Amino acid sequence: MQKVYVTGSNVRRITLESASPVQVITREELTRGGATSLNEVLRTISSNVGGNDENRTSGFTAGAAGMNLRGIGSQSTLMLINGRRLAPYAQPEFQTTFVDLNSVPIGAVERIEVLKDGASAIYGSEALAGVVNIILRNSFEGIEAGGSVGRSGRSDGEQVRGTISGGFGDLVKDHFNAYATLDVRSRKPMFISKRDDYLSTQDTRAWGYRDLRSLHTFPGNLYWTDPKTNTFTSRSLDPNCPADRLVPADTLLNKGAQGTACVFDDYKDGTFNSATKTDRIGVTSRLTWQPTASTTVFSELMYNRNKALLTGNLHWVQANNGGALPALPITHPQYPKDLIGPDGKTLAGGNKTVRVRAQLRDFPGIGKENTTDFGRYLVGAKGEIANWDWESALLLSNSKVTSVMTSGLLETPFLNAYNNGTFIFGNTAANAALYKTLVANTRSVFKSGVQQIDGKISGELMNLPAGPVGLAVGAEARREYLETNPDPLTVAGELYHMATASPGFKNSRRVQSIYGEATIPLFKSLEAQLAARFDHYSDYGNSTTPKVGLKWTVSPQLLVRGTFAKGFRAPTLVENSTDVKDAYVTIKDPFRCNDQFKEDCAASTPYQSGANPKLAPETAKSYTLGLAWEPTSWFLATLDLWQINRINEINTYDIDKVLGDPGRYANDPAVSVVRDPLTAGDRANGATAGAVSSIKLLLTNVASTKIQGLDLKLQGKYNMGEYGVLQPTLNLSHTQSYKTAPSPGEPMIEYAGTLGTPSVQATLGLSWKKAAYTLSADTVFIGKMSSVSDRTVKCKEETEGYANMCTGVPSFTVVNLGGSYTGIKDLKLSFAVQNAFDRKPPFRPYDGNNYFAPLHSAMGRYFQLTADYKFK
Repeated sequence: MQKVYVTGSNVRRITLESASPVQVITREELTRGGATSLNEVLRTISSNVGGNDENRTSGFTAGAAGMNLRGIGSQSTLMLINGRRLAPYAQPEFQTTFVDLNSVPIGAVERIEVLKDGASAIYGSEALAGVVNIILRNSFEGIEAGGSVGRSGRSDGEQVRGTISGGFGDLVKDHFNAYATLDVRSRKPMFISKRDDYLSTQDTRAWGYRDLRSLHTFPGNLYWTDPKTNTFTSRSLDPNCPADRLVPADTLLNKGAQGTACVFDDYKDGTFNSATKTDRIGVTSRLTWQPTASTTVFSELMYNRNKALLTGNLHWVQANNGGALPALPITHPQYPKDLIGPDGKTLAGGNKTVRVRAQLRDFPGIGKENTTDFGRYLVGAKGEIANWDWESALLLSNSKVTSVMTSGLLETPFLNAYNNGTFIFGNTAANAALYKTLVANTRSVFKSGVQQIDGKISGELMNLPAGPVGLAVGAEARREYLETNPDPLTVAGELYHMATASPGFKNSRRVQSIYGEATIPLFKSLEAQLAARFDHYSDYGNSTTPKVGLKWTVSPQLLVRGTFAKGFRAPTLVENSTDVKDAYVTIKDPFRCNDQFKEDCAASTPYQSGANPKLAPETAKSYTLGLAWEPTSWFLATLDLWQINRINEINTYDIDKVLGDPGRYANDPAVSVVRDPLTAGDRANGATAGAVSSIKLLLTNVASTKIQGLDLKLQGKYNMGEYGVLQPTLNLSHTQSYKTAPSPGEPMIEYAGTLGTPSVQATLGLSWKKAAYTLSADTVFIGKMSSVSDRTVKCKEETEGYANMCTGVPSFTVVNLGGSYTGIKDLKLSFAVQNAFDRKPPFRPYDGNNYFAPLHSAMGRYFQLTADYKFK
């Protein structure tokens, strides 16, 4: 019988079931629901909890997507292609790095194996929560071509995709094979404004919440303090504001405010994406040559370019004292004439200013266009000597992200035009010419890469009474690097209301590893797996990780298995770099906010946070215990309990705890709090320390997490004779507990079931086949979540007077339908309907959306037609 490698082991084996749980996603399962990218498939598996999404409308990683097994972070899921690493996405999301799923075209994938177990002893760093191993085609002969078109039920998101594969050479007859796959996809954006109900408006009163439309409108609103009533008075700059947009000022400003304001609905009036515009082209090829019967030489080439365009953020103005723009100058043409006294001075009360809130709708919005070039190049050889297999390869993998921000507003010339009155709010014609002098595009470039050489041997060491002992040993040496080059304008802080970028940096390291693994048949029915790995990192030092597994074949129908593994995650090249960011933070200073002294109860303080070259790796212990039961040839059930204990997590200390207990952190190099001297006047008034002048909190090894749950899989294959074959599959993950302690000595907080950490996720698949016909239905279920992401914090909406919004976020279920027909020679016709019942995500105000975007989708129903042809 032919022996094979299973993800999670370097020892070839006959049986696919090992001591570790592995989920296999076949090529048919990848595409039957209409998925055209790995992201669309892998984000829906039950063990994945969110992760970076290519359709995000905020952040830096537009067009990129990452996995997040068990919800403990994308950096704790190891991504592989054919068992080897990939370069991470080059543009970090703050300190987070991850492998971009969109770097691999789906047309080149044979299957995906998901190891739901810690595997640092096998693969090294990052494999804390599990491993996703993407298996490419080994060989291919002939020519296949396919194409598809798609469109959402809201008449946007139009998509065109084409793929062609060609190969020649028979490994048995010709001793070689060469093939290549070209995959091209283009999809237009989808817009929030085209979605239904609460998805496309900020006025959510009809759904039990409040009017979230903005005072920042086009052309703008003015407000000032009335000297007689000492309250705000508001006035719109739009004399023709529609009646449904004109609201009383006291709904947006303070209670008792006078006048009206013209509000702006960002979702209806803006250009916010619900999905980005993307254009992708990818080439994957493999060349295999067998110079002898026992030797194979192979090479793999993969190149993928992904362009993603994100729009939606209009420029806005918030002009008042202390802001980037000052209050409206009294000399400005739009200063209210009735507020200018006979002496030429303002009649406004309070701080004597007129404030402006405006949306610059006559300016093009800020755009982000990310172009990702991903390459993977490998050459290697493998063969057999006696009863031993050997393999060695050289790998080069790199990622380059060119991030262009379009229509950035230059702060200095805009400030000048505002102050001298040449910029007029709402004067679209005049502003068109001025606009050209006020904007600039920025171009930032990021590069990452992995260079690796490896070798391993695998075979049978000896025979025991219960069977042969399998052994694998190997070694790796690799170099990892990361380089960031932000645009000089962003580093200099020259863009209006845009955060200043930290300077670029270069960081690299070398890693040498050796590992060994053995499968030992203790009895005929009991097999042990022993593995250990030693990794030396040039930046922090050494890590040693063991793993032990047992597989007990109780009977031909029942298998019991379990594992224990230690794991680690090395600090990323961002986390231990020189990347420290400047910002401001609002603090409540316990030494200057008490019954007597109130000056610093909400103080704005310079704040630095970011990388720390002294970081140690995160470490973890993981456990699994499960069984596989196959009572008949048409039914299989697996149940696996799992637990992950992670310590030394890389995070920052809680700023309130640092300020409240300075002695505890006095000698910690990751903490710096600088205070001014305490003045005699402040002491007399009740202050016990000088004002905080700066705070620096660097990343450090501080947090810990304990998470446990179970995975259930039920799989059937029912032959119904003349009525075809029915194949149901259920994959369910239940997170029983997810506890985190933010720092040593702190009690653990339970997060299971909170917002972003659903207790239950499941996928239910059902396919039917008969002759040339295939139909499928795949149901994706995300369980109910609480209204808060942290149960120690009160629900925000309740504090606003909307307790009805704090009863939890309902579950969300989406059904994807598919079908195909192969009754025409060499032709396959398919259809797919994603979200066939057009389900809207549950209403939940969150981070600028009215739904929980990290886990739920606002796409709605989506149609797709596909044709594939095999040339004979």
